[in-house]
Amino acid sequence: MAHLPETWCLPVIRADFRDDAIWGQIKDEILSPTKEGFVASVEFVEDRALIGLSETAIAAGYPRAYPRQYRHPVVFIVDALTVSLPERPLLVVNLNERDETGPFRTLPRQVHAIGNNLSIANMDFFEFARSTGSDGVFRGF
Repeated sequence: MAHLPETWCLPVIRADFRDDAIWGQIKDEILSPTKEGFVASVEFVEDRALIGLSETAIAAGYPRAYPRQYRHPVVFIVDALTVSLPERPLLVVNLNERDETGPFRTLPRQVHAIGNNLSIANMDFFEFARSTGSDGVFRGF
């Protein structure tokens, strides 16, 4: 079972440590305000225990602990696939104990939309998951 980080804001977890420059770019893109002025409320966490794990293993390792045992409905993961693809799609893992929807990927600039809407219960995880492209990446509505 993966460790759920103790953060006040949604965690963005680094699981690939091969390129500090790419990590910095991803963080900058996540933290950049949208044209409308929205920003992502996240905390960046590094977890070397996830190095080398597949997307499936990472997602399966997190317990469905939201809302009773964990304050956040999702975790965002920067894994080997994120770092290797040009668009840098993060893995989004659902932690909601009442929703069986599996993980999907999202562009860094969409972290704010997912996080903000889930945190105020404006939308559900499955709404983002079903709005991904044929490649499984959420790019916005």
